[in-house]
Amino acid sequence: MLEVQIKTSLPESCVLGALNEILNQAVMEIEGLTQVNDEIKGLLNVRARKIEDLIENLPSYCEGISLSSKEAKVLVKEHTCLLAHSIIASGCLITKASVDGREIVWNVICDDESFLQLMKNLEETEVDFEILYKGRPAGEKSKITYREEEILKIALERGFFDFPKRIKLEELADIFGIAPSTLSEILRRGQKKILKSYFGI
Repeated sequence: MLEVQIKTSLPESCVLGALNEILNQAVMEIEGLTQVNDEIKGLLNVRARKIEDLIENLPSYCEGISLSSKEAKVLVKEHTCLLAHSIIASGCLITKASVDGREIVWNVICDDESFLQLMKNLEETEVDFEILYKGRPAGEKSKITYREEEILKIALERGFFDFPKRIKLEELADIFGIAPSTLSEILRRGQKKILKSYFGI
C-alpha cells in the first residue's frame, strides 16, 4: 500500500477554481469525491468568519449547510474535473485534496499497479503535476491529525510563524472559532509530531 501526495495545477475550467474565487476569504478543504456517470460530486468543508453570507452566494451547482457560524459543508453536485476522473479511474482512493490558489494537492492511497496507471493518466491530461510524497502510510501515533494539519497550514499561510508575526494567536483562533489556549495546544502538539517524525525520534 502506498500513500501519495501529488500537486497539480488547477485546470482552467475546474469548478474548484471558480469556488476558490467565490470563497476567497475562506478555508476550503475537499473531504470526499465520487464519480457518478461522467460527473464528479464533491464534499467540501468550508471555514469563514461569515459563513451564512458565503452559503447565500454559492452557485446553483452547489448546496451548503451551516454547521456553526464559522463552518459549513458544501456539496458540489456536478463537476467535470479531468483530474479527479483520472485519479479515480486509475484505481486510487482520494483521501483528501486542498486547493491553494491555482494548485491542488491530492492525497491518495493506492497500490503499485494503480500508481503506475495514475502516472499514465495524469500524463495524458497534459496538466502539470509534481509528486510531493510517495511512501508507506505513516503510523497513527506519528501522523498529525486532519485538525492539526489544517491549523498548522493556515497558521503558516497567514504568517503566524513569520517574524514579525502577520497574524496574532487570537486572530487565528477566531478563524477556527476556538479559544486561543486551545489553538496554542493544537499548534504545539502538531509541531511536536512533525519534529519527532523529522528527527526520527
